[in-house]
Amino acid sequence: MSERKLMKDYFDIDLARHYAKDISKIYPEFKAQEFISSTSAEIADGRMSERIQIFSEQLRKYLPDDYSEATNIIIDVLGLENDKFYFPFAEMYYYRALSKFVETYGLDNFEQSMKTIEEITKRDTAEFAIRPFILKDYDKVEAVFQKWGRSDNAHLRRLVTEGPRPRLPWAKKLPFLRGDVQENFRLLKPFLDDRSRYVEKSVANHLNDISKYHPEEVISFLKENINETSPFIVRRALRTLKKLENDKALRLLQLLK
Repeated sequence: MSERKLMKDYFDIDLARHYAKDISKIYPEFKAQEFISSTSAEIADGRMSERIQIFSEQLRKYLPDDYSEATNIIIDVLGLENDKFYFPFAEMYYYRALSKFVETYGLDNFEQSMKTIEEITKRDTAEFAIRPFILKDYDKVEAVFQKWGRSDNAHLRRLVTEGPRPRLPWAKKLPFLRGDVQENFRLLKPFLDDRSRYVEKSVANHLNDISKYHPEEVISFLKENINETSPFIVRRALRTLKKLENDKALRLLQLLK
């Protein structure tokens, strides 16, 4: 029986070769062998997050200096859009260093970064990449969120609800939007009965995050919008408060029966 592949081991010399092959088709000047050799030497013994960062740094070194040109190349290697919503890590790791590239180097190129994040999200997710932009200038990000929130693409709608989560797994904690939890509620309200369970799960997880800080506010928000909210969201959003046997949460859950 073969051993299960560790997540960090997906970020290896084979991935370097994969990037080199794909990028060279779009950008013939790419120094493929130098990129492969340099990257494989740097990633040895690194943790997954360290390896992703190294891949991002190496891409910055070997792609064109112009950020727009570099990210247009990244967009061109992304391949077909993804119509699935739950898929194994083996099918999504390819995009992680590309997303990290935008997260690390794109803050001063807002429009181009949003374009790249949108395209990556249609294949995987860019929930980590969007967070520095939220911190820097949420007003600008909010305008993009409004566009994505109206999209037929569930991946984009989910990014609106997942990216600003206060306690997104594997990410640094994020303050409430504009320092006010009501802004988070306002963001989530249009998605309380989304047609995609993928989006609804994100909304519920976002609310569950908030419940760890403001349980009363989450209960009030769900109670006020109970007729417009998917029962799935209510149950999942209140799971932590249910475990804590919060009386108000338990009474609200009783309304679903």
